[in-house]
Amino acid sequence: MPVILIGFMGTGKSTVGRLLAESMNQSFCDLDELIEKEAGMTIPTYFDTYGEQVFRQLEQDLLKKSD
Repeated sequence: MPVILIGFMGTGKSTVGRLLAESMNQSFCDLDELIEKEAGMTIPTYFDTYGEQVFRQLEQDLLKKSD
């Protein structure tokens, strides 16, 4: 069963997620890393270029795809 961590930027989701995945002997997927790879740019740049609505759609699409 997947575990999804949500929260504000800089609160340690990636750090905790990696540790949790390791302790559960599961793989770890960082959605921010997937977004940056797909977009070919950093999240702040993508957000500034395309706006929040387009960013959230990409985020949602990639989350669904990573199931």
